[in-house]
Amino acid sequence: MSTKEFIKDQLEKFSSSLTPDQFAELSKTENSLIILEVPFKDYTLTEIARIVEGNNVHVMSLNTFPISGGETLWVSLKFDTDDVTVLLRSFERFNYNVVYYFMKEGEVTDTQKERLDELMYYLDM
Repeated sequence: MSTKEFIKDQLEKFSSSLTPDQFAELSKTENSLIILEVPFKDYTLTEIARIVEGNNVHVMSLNTFPISGGETLWVSLKFDTDDVTVLLRSFERFNYNVVYYFMKEGEVTDTQKERLDELMYYLDM
């Protein structure tokens, strides 16, 4: 993709308003994603970037979507890592509301949790 095509694509994305369904569709294209719900008055990109980069992760894409008449923002962050468990804990520690997250690795499934519980029960005998 040439520079002109990239700029044109970005301008088209910027000038067109996204519907909530289109915004949700953005989550299906990357390795990991976190969507935060942030009150507009508390939204500070530098603080979000500090939290992310403090965990040695880089933001690859950032999109915002106003909800509740502009009082609240959904901030969609795509990352260069497959496991965002550390980031989820950091956002919770700084009182951010995580609406949705997706990651390819690091997620404990119900089957794995059941097996771990059974192992712990066996070891306690």
